[in-house]
Amino acid sequence: MSRRFRVGIIGAGYGQHVHLPAFRADSRASVDAICASNGDRASALAGRLGISRAFGDWRKLVVDPQIDLIAISVPPALQAEIAIAAAQAGKHVFAEKPLASNGAEAQRMVDSIRDAGVVGVVDFEFREVAAWRQLKKMLGEAVVGQLRHVYLSWKVETLANRERKVSWKRDPSLGGGTLNLFGSHALDSILWAFGPVCRLAARTWAPSPGLADARVEAWMETVDGLPISMSLAADAPLGSGYRIEVYGDDGAIVLENRTSDYAAGFVLTIARRNEPSVVVKLEPPPNEADGRIAASASVIKRFLDGVETGEPQKPDFGDGLDVQRLIDAIREADKSGRWQQLS
Repeated sequence: MSRRFRVGIIGAGYGQHVHLPAFRADSRASVDAICASNGDRASALAGRLGISRAFGDWRKLVVDPQIDLIAISVPPALQAEIAIAAAQAGKHVFAEKPLASNGAEAQRMVDSIRDAGVVGVVDFEFREVAAWRQLKKMLGEAVVGQLRHVYLSWKVETLANRERKVSWKRDPSLGGGTLNLFGSHALDSILWAFGPVCRLAARTWAPSPGLADARVEAWMETVDGLPISMSLAADAPLGSGYRIEVYGDDGAIVLENRTSDYAAGFVLTIARRNEPSVVVKLEPPPNEADGRIAASASVIKRFLDGVETGEPQKPDFGDGLDVQRLIDAIREADKSGRWQQLS
């Protein structure tokens, strides 16, 4: 019989709406504690959500001997300190993306997981979406021949930008901004599907001084010489949603999502020369009203597999570090106006 792992969730927003139901979908996990910004809020949440224990201080939760696993959903600027402390306390860590505020912090997180001998997994959800998995399979089978170039566009208007909310998602000091929140997903997908990037150039724009970036344009080249263009915007009224176009010698593959649920609603289309385009049949979507829950539950299953067996699992903190290095390079390219070479 599998051991039941006791989970502590740090973060009351995404933590309660996505992490909680995703962990509860796996019979090996028991969410026994939640931590919010203060004790009163944590207690109220715990009572409403059926969680036995509440914390207003994450430092007390990460050292609690009655907790085995820590799931973190806080602004990026706060995540590194929590994850490192949790690893040092012998806890396995499920982290959100982006991993940290910069590559140096992300490297310390990778080191802490390795030194503690615990499992660290990052919630890169797109890897779990059926349409994305099918896209990667088709790329491996070279169904459109030798690749020529790739264009990735993600353009929506978020609630924070539409209503000009005071939110950490628009605060650069807390790790807000389109590059961190959208770009981390997109960059992981690029690395996962197309391989390492060897150089890039980029520009970013903010709505006004003091606010985080709302738009990002980046031009990349993989180590195999594949050009990739990435265009992101979180301030695009009636935006076109998510779309990735893959062009090869023998045709094209298009993956797009025009719905408001960024983890569901993807449609995959393939078009070969002299043939009509075909919408690829995919496995039925999960019944969850929020596509993020099913996608995160799939990552969590792998996380728990690693905790249970001791076997390495993906996407790990090393994958998070790879994405963080690209984010850092995009920021430096924007600042310097020069192409950035990556090793």
